[in-house]
Amino acid sequence: MSKIKSITAMINIETNCRDNLVRRKGRLMSQLAPDGIKTSYLGDDLDASCIHGSRSKAFEDILPEVMELQQQINEYNREINILINLKNQILEQISSIESVNVKVKYLRDQVGYSLHEIALVLGYSYDYIKEISARINK
Repeated sequence: MSKIKSITAMINIETNCRDNLVRRKGRLMSQLAPDGIKTSYLGDDLDASCIHGSRSKAFEDILPEVMELQQQINEYNREINILINLKNQILEQISSIESVNVKVKYLRDQVGYSLHEIALVLGYSYDYIKEISARINK
C-alpha cells in the first residue's frame, strides 16, 4: 500500500474512532437529569428515575466519564492533525517537482500509485501517463 493511501486510511480510522467517542459522549450527556430532580441517590422520597422510568443521571455522576471521553477525543484530534500535516507535506513535495517524468516515477515507485491514480493526481490523461511510465522503464 502506498504511503499516501496508508496515511489516508489511518486518518479515516482515527476519525471514525473519534466520531464514535463524540457520539458516546453525546449519549452520555443526553442522560443528564433536569435541574431540581435528584437521580444520584435515593433519599426519603422516591428518585425521579423510579417514578418516570428514565435513565437520567446527575451531572456529578457522569462528569468523570465525560472528562475521560473528552481527553480521548482531544488525543484523536491531535493524531489526526499530525497525519493530515504529514500527508500535506508529501503532496507539497510532489508538487514541487518540476519534471512530469520525475513526478510519474516518484508517484509510481515511491508512493505506490497506479497509473490511473497518477493521471488523476497530475491532471493528465491515462494514456499520456502510461506512455511516460513505459519510457521511464526503458
